[in-house]
Amino acid sequence: MYIEAIRYNPEDSDLYYNLGLSYSRINEFSLAKDCFKKAVEINSDLYNSYYRLGQIALLYRDIESAERYFSQSIYGETEAKSYYQLAKIYLIKNNKNKAKVYINKSIEINPKFYEIIEKEPIFIPIKQEIKKPISTEINENIETEKEKAISDYLDNTYNLTKILNEKENKLKKNIK
Repeated sequence: MYIEAIRYNPEDSDLYYNLGLSYSRINEFSLAKDCFKKAVEINSDLYNSYYRLGQIALLYRDIESAERYFSQSIYGETEAKSYYQLAKIYLIKNNKNKAKVYINKSIEINPKFYEIIEKEPIFIPIKQEIKKPISTEINENIETEKEKAISDYLDNTYNLTKILNEKENKLKKNIK
């Protein structure tokens, strides 16, 4: 459907974005990446596309690209999520100071992230320095159900590939 629509309207960035979401759902991340790149080529204000590119870069363990894309996605509905992802990246890079700054920005924008980081083991090294929000309620749900579903899917896929890579590395070490 989207491919046919793009033939008739090749300058519609939303069509490329939605096609990228569709490809992501069927684990065609290379094609999804191409679609998200085309979407931001047409409209550089598509912060969700930058965010999706960051998620895909994380799937491929391309930390530098993920950092760049998440930095480009800091605006509107992706702002808190982008700061959260950047905090994780800086912990991976062992830069605790930047991680603290970004996770606190994330929580400041959306206090629900405090609950999320409470469950994330990656934040243990800086947990004592994370500001607890007064309330974990946010005024409005700024993420649509469709966007939340794809975010959750890509995050879960990232976690799964991380676990599989760790298992593969352990097997390789045991074989040697």
